[in-house]
Amino acid sequence: MTPLLSCPWPSSPWRLLTSFAASGALALALQACGSGGGGDAPAVATTTIEGTVAVGAALPGASLSVSDADPTTPDVTGTADASGFYVIDVSTQRPPLVVTARGVVNGESVRVVAVVPTASAGTDLTVNVTPLTTAIAALVAPGGDVDALASASAAAAVSAAEVDNATTLVVNTLRSNPAFDAALGTGFDPLTTPFVADGSGIDAVLDQVQVEVSATGVTITNLTAAVDDSGPPPPAVLTAQQLSDPANAPTLPASVPTADLPTPAEMLALARKIEDCLALPLAQRVTLDANNDVTGVSLACSFAPPDWKDDGGNWAERVGTNLLRYTHYTGAKVGQPTIAAVFEPPNSSGTTFQHPYCNTQRCVVMNVPLVTASGRPLTTFWQLGKVAGQWHYVGNQLPYAMGVEIRSYKYIAVNSALAAQDPDSYYRQDRLEATIRLIFNPAASSDANTPNIRAVVWKGPGLPAAGIVTHRSQRCGTEDRFPITNQEGLLTVNNSSQVQFWNNSGGIDFIVDAARLDGTPLALPTPTSNWATTAAPANQNVRSAPFSGSIPAWSTYRAEIYTFANTASTPDEVIVVRNATPFEPAATGATKSWPTLPQAFIDHYLTPTGAKAGALTSLDESMNWVNPTDGHVILGYLFGQNRITATNGENETNAYWKRGLMAFRPQAFGDESVTPAYDWGAILSSVSLSPSTASIGSNPNPRCTAPEIVALDTDNTNVSYREAGLQFRGADRKLYQASYFWTNQ
Repeated sequence: MTPLLSCPWPSSPWRLLTSFAASGALALALQACGSGGGGDAPAVATTTIEGTVAVGAALPGASLSVSDADPTTPDVTGTADASGFYVIDVSTQRPPLVVTARGVVNGESVRVVAVVPTASAGTDLTVNVTPLTTAIAALVAPGGDVDALASASAAAAVSAAEVDNATTLVVNTLRSNPAFDAALGTGFDPLTTPFVADGSGIDAVLDQVQVEVSATGVTITNLTAAVDDSGPPPPAVLTAQQLSDPANAPTLPASVPTADLPTPAEMLALARKIEDCLALPLAQRVTLDANNDVTGVSLACSFAPPDWKDDGGNWAERVGTNLLRYTHYTGAKVGQPTIAAVFEPPNSSGTTFQHPYCNTQRCVVMNVPLVTASGRPLTTFWQLGKVAGQWHYVGNQLPYAMGVEIRSYKYIAVNSALAAQDPDSYYRQDRLEATIRLIFNPAASSDANTPNIRAVVWKGPGLPAAGIVTHRSQRCGTEDRFPITNQEGLLTVNNSSQVQFWNNSGGIDFIVDAARLDGTPLALPTPTSNWATTAAPANQNVRSAPFSGSIPAWSTYRAEIYTFANTASTPDEVIVVRNATPFEPAATGATKSWPTLPQAFIDHYLTPTGAKAGALTSLDESMNWVNPTDGHVILGYLFGQNRITATNGENETNAYWKRGLMAFRPQAFGDESVTPAYDWGAILSSVSLSPSTASIGSNPNPRCTAPEIVALDTDNTNVSYREAGLQFRGADRKLYQASYFWTNQ
């Protein structure tokens, strides 16, 4: 946009009072520019800023607000068009300017910021607003806090030299990667170089980097750098201290060759297959049995190669079960996919797992954003590889349902009187936890070797070096579990040299950090050391000291697989798996919005005197909640555990742990109630899934007959326990879970 006229303004501190838009104003303006008399006040030219608002994808319809260094000046506003382009008249503003853009991309609320240090009256200035300009703003903001720039005094303190240095630092960091250097072209400035959000050139770089701003600095991650078995390469970290020498910028890891990456068009074509399938009614996507389990996927929704496999299951068992069978996905729309990770071929051999497509060629994890029909955002990851030279869905091809997941929990103790009696009792207290969930699910693995596996030893970031040992569970309702046995890498029964075949305790979450609900530290329970000589070890699922390091997304964990026939110390198989989301300390949970359960639900279901405290054997139950302010519940559940005595088919009478799980799945994401519950958690124990343990001792367990949430009671001779929880995922796809629990011990 070119101004009609630009006149000198001798007194000007760049503060323009009027603008003209009608052609009739031109003659008056020409007179005003002359040196003659006439007494008319001189007219002034319009000053505008214009540019693109984008985060890779454009922010269509983004709302923009421009504030300046004068606290008495009202902000000016504008709106971007469908391509993210905007024009705003800033004639009344005095720089430095702070431009804030807010919009929605793929259902996610986004805010990006730009700082404009100087401008000339009567000019048009390109001002892009992107994650890169946000990074520059953070580097010059007080304490790295972009929000602080909302203060006129803070904005006024920003100098052109600071912004220039921050710009140079960011650009030099990007140019340290040759692929980005070529894409940015000559003379690139994140703020002032015009571009179009079309997935090419500058916009392609925005798609391929992840920019994170925090009080400690700006982190830039190259998503197209190869991730090998040692984990992801480190990101570049930029700090305000580096502004004194911006030429000495951090170095980004190199991108893999373009030929080893799917193009935006190829990824979108694959993603459209998901959208086309989800556009169909549920009955045209999958066939369900009476238990809502998938027995088949329609031809229209079977768009993967026949040998597709993921976590030990085929397309129907994984995609059908986890995505296609739920009504809340019906009508979901896909956004432009991006690359989440590129895996370097490991070239594994011997007993180490070898992916049929990704062992000797690079494969990619594609991030496909979904927006449900109810307007809620979702992020889905899909592993791609080249099949006959074309990019296609291939899955991780793992033979078993297994993996590592970083989780954050918020526990609220309903039996607060018991918690108050012993404030040092960790498991009775309100708390925040950070855990590493170690998943090996024998019920969901179709591989013929699954029944022969007795133990899995896990090693990796945040875990003890010796390895976390897990075995099959003997408890009812834990067929999906290999619970934690010890954290010393030992495969023997505690205080014995006998080989261990199953486990009658614990869970699958290894607790690595804890805090009180206000974020203050909470001491972890002390785990027993020296498993080989201790008669009654405790807290084997707890780290000996809080984890204070970092675990980036796509870090590698080693799973060592042992069969019943193997009583040696060398594993039969080794499988490398990755976590898809990063670790964060437990205390960060104090700053998050969590879903909540109403008091009436808690009183009914989670107290021994409640109307629903008895045994629950039907799915005709209700759950309601309040969603977090920045997300939505994806799953609610009710869980119970108590001691039951029964006789099994071998006429052995035993007291055993009976567990039950009832799942509440919303009809539409964003809902805050479900009636009735959707399905039961399975009721088998994992020992009964193996011929090596199904008929030994007290197995098969007499408890594994019918689903039930066992009664909640006050008999303190047994641990009567009930828990109701709400799960949601953060913007980084990490799983969070708010759990309300009653325990009588």
